[in-house]
Amino acid sequence: MSLRYDLHIHTKYLGCGNQTMEVDAIVQTCEALGTACIGITDHLNTPDQLELHRPILADIRKLETDIPVYFGVELNFTGPEEDFVFSPEIKAAYGFQFAIGGVHSTYADEFDLDRIIEIQHRHHLRTCRDELVDVLVHPYWFSRNEFEAKGFPAFESVRAVPERLTRELGQVARQTHTAIEINGGANLFNRPDSYLEAYVEYLAILAEEGVTFALGSDAHDITHLERVRLAWHVFDQLGLAEDRLWRPAGAPIAGRGKAAAAES
Repeated sequence: MSLRYDLHIHTKYLGCGNQTMEVDAIVQTCEALGTACIGITDHLNTPDQLELHRPILADIRKLETDIPVYFGVELNFTGPEEDFVFSPEIKAAYGFQFAIGGVHSTYADEFDLDRIIEIQHRHHLRTCRDELVDVLVHPYWFSRNEFEAKGFPAFESVRAVPERLTRELGQVARQTHTAIEINGGANLFNRPDSYLEAYVEYLAILAEEGVTFALGSDAHDITHLERVRLAWHVFDQLGLAEDRLWRPAGAPIAGRGKAAAAES
């Protein structure tokens, strides 16, 4: 595959990433990796975080790079039955070009795997049906810290997810034009072969339903950017055409395409 994207990258500005994650350093590292398109996507969990995104956009605008760089945001549900902190007005006011989002908690106090999967599935569908969300992030990623704090056993395989739920998600994602993320850091990094095999099977079922995929490292440290290679590899394994690879619409803030957009 010639188009190697990383559309899920965090920075130091909100504390999502550590101090190595400055915009200029991110772009230099991505250039060395051969990344063809970048999306900066720090979290937006509460309204007080909005102003912290402005310096990110300012630093993207200062870049001198050939790589297209887009300005996005990662959304998280504010509660088990709550929505995202996002609106058309917020998107326009802060210059966000795209939004990725999804569930970041089990929303469960007791370990009941079937119930946890049902909650995840419900939130996945809610994400896809949100007209402002372009990408569903890291399906069936679970926080190790949350599981350890609650004494839950590890989530060992996505084969626990019924195929009917996977196909329903794929159908809704296709109908709503929501891409599903292949996340090199959260879902693929440092996993046993058996886990990876099952996860690729899960993504293959989604692919059969006509899903478009987004690729990301979910990097929080500069050394984590290389984890996107795992997402690139899995996309290649799925044997999909390049038109099944998602990229933000419109011209980037920096890099190739910016000048052409300014002239049009």
